[in-house]
Amino acid sequence: MDWTPEAKRAIEKVPPFVRKMAAKAVEAYAKDKGMGTVTLEIVQQAKEKMMGRFSRNEDSATDSLSGFNVGMNRRQTMHLTDHRSFLANETDDPLHEAFDRKLAVHAMPRNKTLPPEHLHRYWAEVMSEEHVGQPMRTIYIHIPFCRSHCLFCGFYQNAYQPRKARQYVDALLEEMAGTAQEPFAKRAPFQAVYFGGGTPTALSASDIYRLVDGVKTFFPLANDCELTLEGRFHDFGEDKIEAALTAGVNRFSLGVQTFDTVVRKSLGRREPEEKLIHMLTHLRDQGAAAIIIDLIYGLPGQTMDIWEKDLKTYLDLEIDGCDLYQLNIFAGGPLESAVRNQTLPRPATLREQADFYQCGVDRLSAAHQRQLSITHWARNTRERSLYNALSRGRSECITLGAGAGGWLGKHMFFLEGDLNAYIQRVQTGKKPLVMGYGGDQHHLLLRDIACQIELGYCDMKSLSARHGMDLFAMTGHVVDQWKKVGLIRMDDGVLHLTRAGAFWAVNLSQILIDLVQMQNANAGLT
Repeated sequence: MDWTPEAKRAIEKVPPFVRKMAAKAVEAYAKDKGMGTVTLEIVQQAKEKMMGRFSRNEDSATDSLSGFNVGMNRRQTMHLTDHRSFLANETDDPLHEAFDRKLAVHAMPRNKTLPPEHLHRYWAEVMSEEHVGQPMRTIYIHIPFCRSHCLFCGFYQNAYQPRKARQYVDALLEEMAGTAQEPFAKRAPFQAVYFGGGTPTALSASDIYRLVDGVKTFFPLANDCELTLEGRFHDFGEDKIEAALTAGVNRFSLGVQTFDTVVRKSLGRREPEEKLIHMLTHLRDQGAAAIIIDLIYGLPGQTMDIWEKDLKTYLDLEIDGCDLYQLNIFAGGPLESAVRNQTLPRPATLREQADFYQCGVDRLSAAHQRQLSITHWARNTRERSLYNALSRGRSECITLGAGAGGWLGKHMFFLEGDLNAYIQRVQTGKKPLVMGYGGDQHHLLLRDIACQIELGYCDMKSLSARHGMDLFAMTGHVVDQWKKVGLIRMDDGVLHLTRAGAFWAVNLSQILIDLVQMQNANAGLT
């Protein structure tokens, strides 16, 4: 599709790691309007629509995906929409009807963008001897390669190419070595390291070994440091498994999504159920690392019977843990296009996803699985889900690799997402920063709220005392309404999520964060 020069300049302002997805969403919007050329006006209209600024009636009348969990893929903020509604719908069925949509993938403050020209100054400040930071520390390492683009994924960046991957690993090790020399990096041990993506297991066995060995060589790690390698089953052979374990990986997080072979293949996953079960059994029997899988509910063609079978297969395998994730459909992504064009069976509606969630909680609870958070479950004490827990709350995160992002102090930094630009910038000897956000003086309170809600509660009494703010006065009218609807119960100043509240946890968390930020802004406290 043709773009006018003005439209091209507008889309170039979008951060590079989401620019392709945003451009596809704009083109999809233009096609829906019968336009053959993308103009600046079309870009602006598409932006407004994808950010939820149309009225509910207009949006419902024109959007063929109304009722599904659809939102913008804004990886830098995790917000699916800019729409704000604080009160729940008045209903006797809060599980299905408390809200009309999910507000975010993960609840996050709405922070101010840091001036690009000052990014390296802010980075130098948090890396200095003076920055003590939080006692819990993590490292996130991004591997921006995949063997294929799965339809449900909003995080695809680059097709795997052996030569380019080797160059990238060389640059990543160079970035590691430079960052590890900073005073803050050397100050104290790190409790968790996470190799995410993308698909880290797409790398060669030698590159997997080099990276894991590199992080252990360059950085001080705690004796019980959790080292997670994320991956998928395609092309994850014995040589890569051995390389990862020999280098020191002690936790595998593998994307099953569903065991059903037909559903898997329709979404771009190649391996049949039998191969998944064989490999998971093999990894389990080695006993060398914790084995965790992801399951997604609400996939196209996934019936309740298939979902229950997925849960049973996980339980029968007796591996260490499982994460149950709700399907998000990203505007402009391949899954949204396939659903609109009816080339795939329809996914579950938001109401139906609530039933899938309830079924998952019921089945795993009945099997005496331990619920670590809203989404994370453990069969035994070997699974800690430590990085996931720390990244939501009070911790420092050093980020490495193209497209990586994480909190350090009151700032969130993102690294260059374009592969060639990342490699070139690393070779200049500078941290390849591309953008950042600055938290306000209450950033720790907002992170405490997000972390606690993810664990199923919010101790408003203790947080009020700890941060010198009256959270009850700031949020009480909303919290009281949530209690009336049946999303929460209160016990001595502690907010506890009901089953319905747990399904809508990201909304409750985001709304509490928004309320605190808005009222502080009105009072001139930010």
